[in-house]
Amino acid sequence: MAAICSRAVCAALAGVWTCAVAAQPVYKWVDAQGRTHYGSQLPPEQGDAAQLKVSPNGSSGAGRFGEERNPDGTKKLPKEARELADGMVKGLQKVDPKEVPLNCAAAVDNIRSQIDTMLENGSKNLKGGYITQAQHDASVGKFRELRSQATVADCQSSSGRSKAMYQCMSSSYNHLIGCAEKHKP
Repeated sequence: MAAICSRAVCAALAGVWTCAVAAQPVYKWVDAQGRTHYGSQLPPEQGDAAQLKVSPNGSSGAGRFGEERNPDGTKKLPKEARELADGMVKGLQKVDPKEVPLNCAAAVDNIRSQIDTMLENGSKNLKGGYITQAQHDASVGKFRELRSQATVADCQSSSGRSKAMYQCMSSSYNHLIGCAEKHKP
C-alpha cells in the first residue's frame, strides 16, 4: 500500500474536502500551553471544549442572492468558515506523539471511516456549490482507490513506509492526512 495517500494527493484532497465543516461536529479547545485547537474528535482530557455551530453560508445568514462566487462559479467560503477549515486542516496534520502498537483491524477501520467521511463531505460540498463537478469527480476515484487498498491483509504484509502508515493509523487520534505527512517518501 505504498500509495495509501501521497503527500501531494492528501494535501489536495484535504483542501477540497475539509471545507464542509458543517458535515460533522467541530470542537474548539485550548490546551494547557494556551494553544487553540480545532478538531472533529475531542481528546478525552479536554472536557471543557466548545462545540462550534458552523453554517456553510456563514454566520451572517446571507442567502443565495448575496453569496460571493469564485472565478470557477463555486461559492466562496465565508471568512469565519475558511479560518475554521484551515484550523481543522492544521489539526488533521498533527500526529499524536504517543506511538501505539500496530493494529491492522483498527488501522483499516480508521482509514476507511475517514475516507467515507471525506467522501460524504465532498458530496455535501458539491451539492452546496463549494466545489465543481470536475473537482468532485477527480477526487472521488482517488479516495475510493485508497479505500479499496486498505485491507487487513495488506496491512499484515506491509513493510517500510506502508507499515509505518498503518501503525500511525492504528491510533484513533490520528488522521490519514497527518500520517501521510509524517511518513511521506
